[in-house]
Amino acid sequence: MSNYPTKNILVPVDFSENSWNALSYAVALYKKIRCNFYILHVANLKDQHIDAARLFPTPADFGNQTVFDKKKLLDVFLDKTGHHFDNENHDFSGHMEYGNLLDAVRRQMSEKQIDLIVMGTTGIHNLKKKVMGSNTGAIITRVRCNSLIVPEKAQYKPLRSIAFPTDFNIFYTPKVLKSLSEVLNLNTSNLHVVHVSNSQVGFTDGQKANKDYLFDYLDEVFPTNHDFAIIRDKKIVHAIQDFVSENNIGMISMIARNLNFLQQLFFDSKVKIMSFHTSVPMMVIHE
Repeated sequence: MSNYPTKNILVPVDFSENSWNALSYAVALYKKIRCNFYILHVANLKDQHIDAARLFPTPADFGNQTVFDKKKLLDVFLDKTGHHFDNENHDFSGHMEYGNLLDAVRRQMSEKQIDLIVMGTTGIHNLKKKVMGSNTGAIITRVRCNSLIVPEKAQYKPLRSIAFPTDFNIFYTPKVLKSLSEVLNLNTSNLHVVHVSNSQVGFTDGQKANKDYLFDYLDEVFPTNHDFAIIRDKKIVHAIQDFVSENNIGMISMIARNLNFLQQLFFDSKVKIMSFHTSVPMMVIHE
């Protein structure tokens, strides 16, 4: 897609299978787009050891070292990209930092004009049944950059349908609509706008204005590629799970400022793990 500007994509990694899966998904999703992939590992100065259960080398591979040389692990990860991804549109580079992850991500964003952050979610069994880990949650809520969250079981296939849950309480800025359009155009996807309501009261004036503005835009730009569903009398997490399953949804897209939805779907410790949490990627769009 020559009319697309080059995308600068930051991929924080911990050398796990989830990290590799997240990168692989992004590479496939943006296969037609010119991309610079910046592979970032941030080492905690207090953490001198790497978990033995890794996708990549063991200490024996580096001469029986008792402490991993993380720079070598980053080199191995980067070398693996050269063997697995053969796309002239894509360039890969590795970057090592020490200290705080959020600070490192913000620094990379500023230096490299990052357009998108791609992250894998840690295995659910390692999160004490939390849907999303603290690092991932911190980045998507505290770093003002679009983020693609790739669950551990997500496997790329062309995006035919994208769900866009919203409560219509926020205004959809041109930047938000542009980001949403870019995702839809990658595969000429269908957008399903989903509103979950447990009230019999209609939309407020503010909600109606935001809804009308959104659909005016979609009617003009994607006249045949969108629809609207209202789901009533269900908890948000159950409503989204049912909608994803019944409509073969390949991705969920949400607005970062819509914290109510994000909280109820991903950050509430009481939320039961649903299949979409482990298999459906999520695009979080910032204003």
